Amino acid sequence: MKFIARKSLLAIAAGMTLASSAFAQTAPSVTLYGRMDLAIESANDGALTKTMLQNYASRFGIKGERSFSSDLSGIFQVETGIAPDDTAQSKTLASRNSFVGLKSSSAGTFLAGTYDTPLKMLDAGGYAGTLYGQGEAMEVIIHGKGTATVNPTAATFDNVHTRQKNNLVYISPKFADFVAKASYSPDEGQTATVTTGTVSSASLEWNNGTYNAGIATQQKSVVTASTSTAAFGMSATKLTFGAKMDNMSGAIVLSSLDNQATLANNARKTTNTLLVLNYASGPMTYKFNYGMSGESASNAKDDLSMLALEAAYSLDKQTTVYGSYAQITNNASAKGEFVGSDNKVTPLVGNDPTALTFGIRYNF
Repeated sequence: MKFIARKSLLAIAAGMTLASSAFAQTAPSVTLYGRMDLAIESANDGALTKTMLQNYASRFGIKGERSFSSDLSGIFQVETGIAPDDTAQSKTLASRNSFVGLKSSSAGTFLAGTYDTPLKMLDAGGYAGTLYGQGEAMEVIIHGKGTATVNPTAATFDNVHTRQKNNLVYISPKFADFVAKASYSPDEGQTATVTTGTVSSASLEWNNGTYNAGIATQQKSVVTASTSTAAFGMSATKLTFGAKMDNMSGAIVLSSLDNQATLANNARKTTNTLLVLNYASGPMTYKFNYGMSGESASNAKDDLSMLALEAAYSLDKQTTVYGSYAQITNNASAKGEFVGSDNKVTPLVGNDPTALTFGIRYNF
């Protein structure tokens, strides 16, 4: 009887162990994460210098995953922009990439919610958008945020840095070092007299760990409004080339932006180039980028360039202190400005803004 009882107890214990193991494989995981990035910045708009405590895209998020099988999981994320230096400027809940979706190692990942378009995500394997604070030239030059404020009417040109709302996104599995991405956002604001435009984007990226190359395209359909005769959309093409060799890494990024205006006098097109170099020496990393954005129309004189230098020191894997200097050089009719903060200097047309920054970034 004692032997039988012992065998029964062993069987029950083994069953409980197997059950707990199976539960551990399928139990949902939830992670809190975020970033705090604040800096003292001395900024000049070309006429006035002022000192500010700046917030650079600090954020707080929660994400989770639950496995249904060895190949399929449900996933979610809610990410919100926050401003520790001025909480009144903290953003609405889920202001950044926030979604629900399914992830399969064999079939890829499908997301629905607010999410960056494939064109925005393409960054030469992480080697292109490396500078912090105001030094980041990818948005100003390549995605057209500098050019967006240059033209006579903002309605005829828009940037393509798109964290798209109401977005359906697909990310393929990695195959022979290639990954494809696609997204589509329907025209939810459409009425009988107004179209706000659908947005579609796709990219193909090759990355073998040392070298990277990618191409992306994005299309916003022509927008019309009952109060305006002007109709326009936005199309963009982006090319990236990146490499990492020992302590050096870098990237070359090219883009072409076209507002597709139906009226010739509203037509705006730009071609843009960005060079990025990074050198790591122990805990120190030195960064440099230089970008040029061409005229949006013949003799428009709205071309601009941007130069930035940065030195960053990693105290550990989570905490980095850094200093940087950035300058935008505007042609006579250009009005390019920095975009990497909640408060920023706004230059007059033709002025050249600068920013000297000392900051600390903590990732958790």
